[in-house]
Amino acid sequence: MVEIDAGRQRRSDFLLRFRKSRNAVIGATLVALVVFVAIFAPLLVPHDYEHVDMFKVWAPPSAEHPFGNDALGRDILSRVLVGAQVSLLVAVAVLTITLTIGVTLGMCAAYFGGWTDTIIMRTVDIIFAFPELILAILVAAMMGPGLLTVIVSLSIVWWPGIARLTRALVLQLKNELYVSAAIACGSPPAKILIRHILPNIVAPLMVRASIGVGFIIMAEATLSFLGIGVQEPRPTWGGMIRDGLQTLRTDPYLVFYASLALAITIIGFNLLGDGLRDILDPRVRDR
Repeated sequence: MVEIDAGRQRRSDFLLRFRKSRNAVIGATLVALVVFVAIFAPLLVPHDYEHVDMFKVWAPPSAEHPFGNDALGRDILSRVLVGAQVSLLVAVAVLTITLTIGVTLGMCAAYFGGWTDTIIMRTVDIIFAFPELILAILVAAMMGPGLLTVIVSLSIVWWPGIARLTRALVLQLKNELYVSAAIACGSPPAKILIRHILPNIVAPLMVRASIGVGFIIMAEATLSFLGIGVQEPRPTWGGMIRDGLQTLRTDPYLVFYASLALAITIIGFNLLGDGLRDILDPRVRDR
């Protein structure tokens, strides 16, 4: 009963601090909006996003097409809504892969040390020697365009940051008394890492993941903008921005609305990450 009451109290305190954090509330609202649109996009789109109507090429916004039409007469609103699915799909896939690999390797490097730590961290240093976006572009160019290419290339450049953060967190915890007690009781390393250490590093990893989603979505849009990301007929915000640049002066609707959707999503995740950092970091929370 005491543990249950303590858990309820922690959740209550978290919710109270969350409601008091303006960044967290605004960020969560924007993120919830984007997630809702991505999940229910097939029901929300007013038109088929692949339907071509050459009689409505670059048609201005109207009652039938509130965001106007693109170079093939396709409804921009429908394509922007469906584009949210691609961005969140890439973000979720990359987060799942990078957190799994980064957390696992980071914990092993910190806990076992020695050659394990040396090999893992030198690999991290080699990847960090290249600018993240440039390396992602190189990998995507070698693999060829496509959704899988985007996920793989972004996972390669993002897991080292998670591994380095995890290693630093585990190094702070591995000498704690409860870890020493678990070792004295004969608990295997895997059990110690999963049951005793991992729950205590979830909060900073969650903050890092929230902030990193903005980078992932921006990088996906950049790869699509360069033509080495997700390809037609699947719409992406980066691809729409690229397609609309040629007529930016005369018909800015495609670039404007795709850029607006991209900006709202990135701002939402960044604000949510900042808010969670302020809530979960005791050094900031207790000021």
